Amino acid sequence: MLTKNYNVIRNRQAQARWRERHIAKRRRAQRIVNILVRKKWPEGTVKELARLLGQFLTRDSARTLRRELRAYKEPTRKEHRARNARDLQQTWLRAHPGKTVKDYERMPLDEMWEWLRARGEATVAAEKAAWERDHPGQDWPEHMCGLSDREYTDYQRWERQRERKARKRDLGD
Repeated sequence: MLTKNYNVIRNRQAQARWRERHIAKRRRAQRIVNILVRKKWPEGTVKELARLLGQFLTRDSARTLRRELRAYKEPTRKEHRARNARDLQQTWLRAHPGKTVKDYERMPLDEMWEWLRARGEATVAAEKAAWERDHPGQDWPEHMCGLSDREYTDYQRWERQRERKARKRDLGD
């Protein structure tokens, strides 16, 4: 009886070690992917780095890494344009309840540009009002090209925080 319990415990320990080892492989692969995606690399460097990593990874680890990298593939120009067109169509349909895709497709280009221009002006006005509310007495930096590196970084940080707050507010309602 004692031997049977001992074997069960050993089997559980072996299974736990196996799970930890394979979880660690997936974590390492995800860590490498995060590093590759986070940094801006010159063209070709990522492929070279992947080739070098291939020398140190086992076949299963390389397969796991490829699977993780597929999720971060850069879209082609054609895919990018298609996604932008689809996003614009969905945005227009949300802004015009009761309208259909056929209505969107029939809309003259001049009207579409007018709608886009008005939408952009409203977005800029809302951003300016939020800046003036959060930074009383400071001028709103209308053109980003005139900012120093520090001012640009601070502006981006403020913008990200504002978007997070807006997302929380939208989800909370």
